[in-house]
Amino acid sequence: MQPNSITLVDVSVSHGADEVFSSVSLTVGAGSRIGVVGANGVGKTTLLRVLAGLEEPERGRVRLSPPGLSVGYLPQEFDLGNRSGGQAARARLAELFRADHDLYCLDEPTNDLDFEGLAWLERLVQGVRGSVVVVSHDREFLDRTVTRIVELEEGRQRLREWPGGWSEYEAARTRAREAQYRRFEEADERRREIEALLRARRGQARSGTRLGKQTGGADRRATKALKSKVRQAERSLERAEQVEKPFEPWELHLELEPARRGGDLVVRLERAVVERGGFRLGPIDLEVHRGDRLSIAGHNGSGKSTLLGALTGALPLAEGARQVGTGAVFGELKQARARFAVDEPLVEAFGGPQEQARTLLAKFGLGADDVLRPARTLSPGERTRAQLAWLSAQGVNCLILDEPTNHLDLPAIEELEAALAGYPGTIVLVTHDRRLLERFGETRRIEL
Repeated sequence: MQPNSITLVDVSVSHGADEVFSSVSLTVGAGSRIGVVGANGVGKTTLLRVLAGLEEPERGRVRLSPPGLSVGYLPQEFDLGNRSGGQAARARLAELFRADHDLYCLDEPTNDLDFEGLAWLERLVQGVRGSVVVVSHDREFLDRTVTRIVELEEGRQRLREWPGGWSEYEAARTRAREAQYRRFEEADERRREIEALLRARRGQARSGTRLGKQTGGADRRATKALKSKVRQAERSLERAEQVEKPFEPWELHLELEPARRGGDLVVRLERAVVERGGFRLGPIDLEVHRGDRLSIAGHNGSGKSTLLGALTGALPLAEGARQVGTGAVFGELKQARARFAVDEPLVEAFGGPQEQARTLLAKFGLGADDVLRPARTLSPGERTRAQLAWLSAQGVNCLILDEPTNHLDLPAIEELEAALAGYPGTIVLVTHDRRLLERFGETRRIEL
């Protein structure tokens, strides 16, 4: 084995009756920089936990060289205390990297980091002595930090490896998928041609048999020849190439439509001051108008989430005034995703008629089994999708989005981008996703 390496050999993991992945093999050599991608639920976190020694495989082996290889693990979620999500994330990352491990397993480490924090993390990953395996939905981060992509394929329970960062992976995967479709369609067309020929020859053989019985002699010889042709066609069908059809995953199709159009003014803050513990934001004067696409930027701890709370009225003002425009309906996606962190089954926590709730949640990939689970047992990505489903049911005309891409997989992020691009209402956005910000089409930016 390579020194300072970890190897998975034919590893399989199941959670209850559900197979997460099967016969997966992977070598993480010294100095590796690997990005792990795939849809939510395919086993990315499980793969990290197996590498970190926190979960035992059902079958297969995990080989460490040397046996005492030091592995550090950053979970996707951790207690925040009194700190903002970004402050807590930086503290945990700094603590982890100070330990000088041989391998770092990082689960969504970019969540909650501001742009300065992202640059800091990128320098850490690029400069650390040990290997890094990172699960991330941040396409820019993957482009800047990894040299190999590991994809856990949805519906296949298997792993594929691709050289390069996200952009190289995306282009190569598209080419491979298109080539696979061409091979599948060509093979399928060839099989249909052979099957049609076989049907025709079997029909001819049956007709020839009946005729031969009546006339004998030469016709029987012709019938024998037809039967020979049938056997030839059957052998051709057996030898025809079997090409697997590319897996077509479920796709999230977000529909965000305001129920009604509000007035020109959505919300106004006048000399507004908000106090949270020892933190004070303001005084701030801000007007948000119908159709605005407002992004709010600033360092972690600068008060971005606090300002969002002041705009929605979730946080009371210590000073100043807040005025809400006629017909304004706010819908907020909070960073903590706490709305569904409850013990009730998801369908009950969602509210409203249960059949309507089930139908809407199913559109967001939360099926019959998911809606009966205690809402708090949903994964972070599932809670995010549940809250987006809830927002879509409210017909809001002003979306307040605090790090909306956190915990979403990449296909869902791309669907969110498309939904926001077509949304005719007002949007106030806090995000560290640089690709989303590029495509958001902001009309104004507020720097705190």
